Formats: sequence, structure tokens, C-alpha cells
Amino acid sequence: MNQFKEHYRKWWQYPRRLDEQSEHRSVSFLELFYDLVYVVLIAELAHSLAENVDLKHILQYAFLFSIVWWSWFNGTLYIDLHGNNDIRTRVFTFLQMICVAGMAAFAHDALGESSIPFALAFGAFQLTLTFLWWRVGVYDPVHKKLANPYTLAFLAATLLFLGSVFVPLSARPYLWVVSVLISLLLPIRMLSQQSSHPDIQEAIEKLLTISPALVERFGLFTIIVLGEIVVGVVTGLNHHHYHVTLYTGGTALAGILIGFGLWWVYFDFVSHRQPKKNRTAVNAWVYLHLPLSAGIAAVGAGILSSIELPSEVLPAEVRWLLTASTAAVLICIRILMNTIQIKPQQREGYRKGRQIVLVSGIAIALLGFIPLPALGLLCATLIFLLLPILYGVQAWLRDMITQEQK
Repeated sequence: MNQFKEHYRKWWQYPRRLDEQSEHRSVSFLELFYDLVYVVLIAELAHSLAENVDLKHILQYAFLFSIVWWSWFNGTLYIDLHGNNDIRTRVFTFLQMICVAGMAAFAHDALGESSIPFALAFGAFQLTLTFLWWRVGVYDPVHKKLANPYTLAFLAATLLFLGSVFVPLSARPYLWVVSVLISLLLPIRMLSQQSSHPDIQEAIEKLLTISPALVERFGLFTIIVLGEIVVGVVTGLNHHHYHVTLYTGGTALAGILIGFGLWWVYFDFVSHRQPKKNRTAVNAWVYLHLPLSAGIAAVGAGILSSIELPSEVLPAEVRWLLTASTAAVLICIRILMNTIQIKPQQREGYRKGRQIVLVSGIAIALLGFIPLPALGLLCATLIFLLLPILYGVQAWLRDMITQEQK
């Protein structure tokens, strides 16, 4: 019996404790698989937005993307803090992935006719995470005083979402908004509190240290949403079937180059750098990735709509979706540059880099006032996007030459 318990506990382990964190942990294949499931869900939201570009649907997209991002962040944070290489972690991760797949199946009209199955799928996801966070408090007495209040508030948010299936469709979004606000504010509340208990305060301080693996996961999720720009280009070309003209091809090329440009700016200036170890910087670093990711996927939706109307002056709503979302991404990157740890010798370069990224974002936003066809707008966007890219290349070459001289 004792031998059976020993083998059972080896493959069905307790959640990893906070004091067992490793700075050298690598992102696992399970985590990569987990991220991959969100590709379909994000694609459904982006395509739905591309089909209905107006203020109402943009707001709906932003709200639904908040649910998607929160789901990903919550599941990602749990694995990073408490996951193990065991059967238990795999089983519960697969359960989350099934729920995410269910959300994707009903995401296209999540605030309409398919709102009930979408709510049930998301509610099941929330219940799974609620159970996992509760078990952390059971197995880690030090973390219990943090885990239990978190779990109770999380359970309340989950019940609001599940309870929404029993109210009229017109009232359902209001319960969803309250539920999502509770969920999004939970980590901020937990990290902002001060405790007189040394062990609890130490746990809070550990939570403020974002691991390199978690930084990598945020970068991987950014790549996922950048992939939506490529999907938007391909889908837009498919709309023209086999009648792709030089103009249409140029529009598609400009669209995909914008995706490359956003990748370049984010991964040159932000990615692979941990946030500063204070509450404000950590919270800003985490939550700025929400509008950053939503903005990138919205760029993909805007490019899809632009390619479908390449030779016409773009409708104002499509023009503003493209320019405003691109500008929002750059402004988020500019603020993120304030939150990360950088070397002393890089501070002056980053100061200038922040200014250039901000100017680029403002200039692209102003393009929304100019009635242009798709190719003209995308090319003008590319020109302003080149400003931070060229500065980054120059800074990179300068640093490389300096290192060689040493």
C-alpha cells in the first residue's frame, strides 16, 4: 500500500509551492499546446469583427477579447506558479483546453444566439480554475490566506457568469461585465495588499517577481495574435478567389509587412525583459498586454476588411479600426518600455526609443482622418512604423559594435 501511495503521489503531485519556484524553468510542450488552442478562439473574434466593423461590434469585440485574455492569463499563471510535470497538471490543463474549444465554437455570436453555450463553456473553465486555486490553499498553508479570498471572489465571478443563462438575453451582458471586472481586478487586489504576517508578505513579494518563463509565455501569446494578421491577409486574398490583381497583391503585401513591423517593435523593445519589481510596474506590465493583444488582433481584422476593398476609399469605420488599433499597439509598447528592467547603459537609448514609438503611434492615428484607399493607408502606416524599427536596428548595431570593441 505504501508503495502504491508513493507511485501515486509521484504522478499525481500536490500543486507546486511558491517557495519551490525555479528561475531556470523552461516553457513546457504542454504550455505550448495550451496556447495553441487559443488561436481558434481569437480567430473567431477577429473574423466576427472584420464582418461587422462598427462601434457596437468593436466594443463587443473588446469585451469578449477581455474574457479570452483573462482565461489565458489565469490558466497560464496557475501553471507557472503551481504546475508540475505530472498527470494531474496534464489532466486539468486538458480540461481547460476542452472548455476553450467550447468557447471558440460559440464565440462568433457569443453575445447573441450562442450566448448560453458560450457562458456554459466559460463557466466550466472558471470552475476548473476555481478548484485548482482552492487546492493550492489546501496544500500550501502559507499561501492559504492569499488563495482562499482569491478563490471565493473567483467563485462569485464564476457563479455570476453561469447564472446569466437564467436571465433574459438583454440582461445577460451586464452580469458578464460584473463577473469579468471582478476577475480582472483580483490579481491587482492581491498584489496591492500589505500583510503584517511575514510569510504572507513574503508570498506577495514572490508573486511580484515575474519569472522568465512567464515573460516567454506573454511573448508567445503575442506571436499568436500577430498570426491573426497573417490569417487576415490570407483570408482577404481568398475573398478575391483567383482574381488577384497587382493592386490587391500589393495591398496584401503591405498588410503582412505591418504584422512583421509590429513583431519587430515589440520583440526589440519589450520581449524577454522582466518587469521592474514593484507593484505598479508588475500590474502595468501584465495588464498592458491585454489592449496590446486585442489591438494586434484588431489590426488583423482591419487588414482583412481593407484587402476586401482594395481599390476603393476605405469606409471611415474600417480606416479608424486599422489606424486606431495600430496606434494603440504602439502606445502600449511605449508604456511597456517604462515597466521593464533595462541595463544602465541602455537608458538613454530607451528614452529616445520611447519618444520615437510614441510619435509613430500618434502619426498613424492621425491617418484615420485622411480618406485613402487600402493600399495608400497601409503604405502610409508602414512608413511611420519604420521609424521605431530603423531606430531599433541602429541601436542594436551600435551595441554590437561596442561589445566587439570591448
